[in-house]
Amino acid sequence: MSGPEFRVPSSELQTIIPVSLGRCESYKPEVVREALHRTLEPLGGMSAFVSQGQRVLLKPNLLSAKPPEAAVTTHPEIIRAIAMEVLDAGARPYLGDSPAVGSLASILKKSGIGQVVDELGIEVVPFKTPKPFSLPEGGVYRSLDLAAEAMEYDAIINLPKFKTHGQLVLTLAVKNLFGTVVGAAKISWHLKAGNDLRMADLLLDINRVVIPVLNVLDGVVAMEGNGPGGAGDPRQMGLLAASPSALAMDQVAASLVGVDSDRYPLLHRARERGMEGSETHQVSILGLSRDEAAVKEFVLPAGTTRVDFALPDFVSGPLKRSLTTYPVLDPEICTTCELCARVCPVSAIRLYENGGGDVDRDLCISCFCCQEMCPDGAIRPVPGRLLRLFKKVGIA
Repeated sequence: MSGPEFRVPSSELQTIIPVSLGRCESYKPEVVREALHRTLEPLGGMSAFVSQGQRVLLKPNLLSAKPPEAAVTTHPEIIRAIAMEVLDAGARPYLGDSPAVGSLASILKKSGIGQVVDELGIEVVPFKTPKPFSLPEGGVYRSLDLAAEAMEYDAIINLPKFKTHGQLVLTLAVKNLFGTVVGAAKISWHLKAGNDLRMADLLLDINRVVIPVLNVLDGVVAMEGNGPGGAGDPRQMGLLAASPSALAMDQVAASLVGVDSDRYPLLHRARERGMEGSETHQVSILGLSRDEAAVKEFVLPAGTTRVDFALPDFVSGPLKRSLTTYPVLDPEICTTCELCARVCPVSAIRLYENGGGDVDRDLCISCFCCQEMCPDGAIRPVPGRLLRLFKKVGIA
């Protein structure tokens, strides 16, 4: 069921937002640097976003401690190229995030980003101090506890990875700023927000408080399938995207892999709320065209097609569960590390001693925190019985 309506008057939506698309076929440092420079050029270059003497926070995707070839985190060469552009503009780069599970130091080391920040002398800023921030009128939430450290800089550059997501279909620029929620509070927010549309509202409201001057999307090697963690599959995409608007960039990026608002909760809610950048006519694409950048046969998470946006609350539980995707543990892969059970916000997972386990579907809220955090890729999304039937006959 859709949330409350907060629509911006159409007369106020006059700005055409630029989104630049550029080709980048590998992570060789010189290739990335040249491709990034070329992608930023139609937007005015880095100097259009940061100025001499500014302190600039780089916010990558640091989901978990995985090597760069796993495509789970923003690639270290993207960090290097962005940091060098910032330095060339006379500003000073910093790097910050707050993983939901695991230490920031271990993720930086495993992802290869630690070596880059050491080589360039970039100070790492752990997000560890939640602070309440009031939202401007027109949102769903009145106040949000976000990392105080993230708001202490002159500018923020958002550096998401192009990945699929079990609950939200895609995790791109808007979702990446969920990292400003401190640590394990991310898991509790999945419980507070409840379903994917309310989670989308939360993410959209965070983006009304944390406003990057620039968003650069790492789609050189993306993740398809059952992302955003170890169960997903790296996919060569050869793409960079850049825009001053996280939402506009996400709208364009989603269209490149054939995902529209009917399948993408974030975009669905943004359009219902009349948010700038959510509609095609509000965006000007520079560099590559949509057709040139489009990716054929991009694999989305299992069962992500939505057919229940309009289901009212009184529809019975069994019917809703039949139209919902839920997580399943693979006993042949599961190592019973118990991380999934620890991060589940509703304690819906029961593990077996010999591997694998059960998910209580009466409790499960399909947030896919378990799948996102599983270090072994042992959890996959499975569509409910009625949703599988709808997909088989072509209704969904």
